[in-house]
Amino acid sequence: MGKNQLYDMVIIGGGPAGSTAAIYATRAGLTSVILEQMNIGGEIVATDRLDNYPGFPEGISGAEFGMLLQQQMDSLNVPVEFAQVESISLNGEIKEVAASTGVFKGKTILIATGTEPNLLGVEGETELLGRGVSYCATCDAAFFRGKAVGVVGGGDAALEETIFLSRFVEKAYLIHRRDQFRGCSWLQDKVLKLPNVEVLWNTTVNKIEGDKKVNALQIKQDGTDRRLEAEGIFIYTGRKPKTGFLEGTELERDERGFIITNGKMETSIAGVYAAGDIRKKYLRQVITAASDGAIAATAAAQNIYV
Repeated sequence: MGKNQLYDMVIIGGGPAGSTAAIYATRAGLTSVILEQMNIGGEIVATDRLDNYPGFPEGISGAEFGMLLQQQMDSLNVPVEFAQVESISLNGEIKEVAASTGVFKGKTILIATGTEPNLLGVEGETELLGRGVSYCATCDAAFFRGKAVGVVGGGDAALEETIFLSRFVEKAYLIHRRDQFRGCSWLQDKVLKLPNVEVLWNTTVNKIEGDKKVNALQIKQDGTDRRLEAEGIFIYTGRKPKTGFLEGTELERDERGFIITNGKMETSIAGVYAAGDIRKKYLRQVITAASDGAIAATAAAQNIYV
């Protein structure tokens, strides 16, 4: 594995898009390797429940879904390298990916690194990360059992994580800068019925207070400054593509940094594909990521065999 082998496809990212691409690549007779920083399954592993994926009528936990993906990679003998991708060279017929464990060469490259959370950009956010500041309720909710926390956001992610947090915390303040949510109606209805959740409309966070851990939030509500006692804050203010390793490449992206592809998941550079949340698309869900991965691997196989 690594620098001594030329793969048909080097897959960057082991989430639903990358894993599905590996399945389809293997079935098409291609050699592939997955480069993944954390776990097979990607961020879905940290999700409490996956309820909208076909074939699981009772839903499935993110951790179990990721475990099943890993088992499928094992059964297909798809090599998985747990490494941090540092840079990428897309020039020429042979592409190279420089990772923390070595250089990987491929006839084609699939970029499926997904997204990462936007920061609030307020004082205390980075200083108290992991000490009360979190971007994943499923990961950290148990640490706040019986406590008061803030949740920032108004989309599906904020609503879903507030519902999950409500099982653990004594009080959750859902902080939203507008006067109505952006998330789907059934999630809104569920959140608004939770007895230990208080929605703070027209509210922003100005500062996260704390020495060794979060102890309060400075907020502005309807133009008035106030201090909110809370021992944690969960932030869901949108996401951005994980494309840091693409700096210096000529890969075409939109104004937000998402990779532009055609219907075959082909990018502006021959032999380079993108799939899942990393690309410019209408719907970012597990099922559409898997679809993207299947299409990308199939297109790559057809191009390699031509």
